Amino acid sequence: MPKTVSVSKAKNELSAMLEWAVENQDEVVVESHGRPKAAILPYASYESFLALREKEQRQAAVQRMQAIAAVVQARNRDLKPEEADQIAEEIMREAVSRMADEV
Repeated sequence: MPKTVSVSKAKNELSAMLEWAVENQDEVVVESHGRPKAAILPYASYESFLALREKEQRQAAVQRMQAIAAVVQARNRDLKPEEADQIAEEIMREAVSRMADEV
């Protein structure tokens, strides 16, 4: 169970709070005027949080790309496969050319 401390206690006893978090593999919630403001947590927990956040960001990006793809597909229903391939080839060549210019 997380430990809750005031900002002043956390400030005065930071080393002890860090040790407690690591030894107990739990969080220390730091409150100001009775409201949570921050948390001290073991580094492994922080790494897990970062991995989860990155996964969520990637999922959101995929969802945005899928939405864009659906809009593009709806706008280009009359496009023949050969025309789509030609446009894709032009876009790819332009992108490769830009990347080459940046190097």
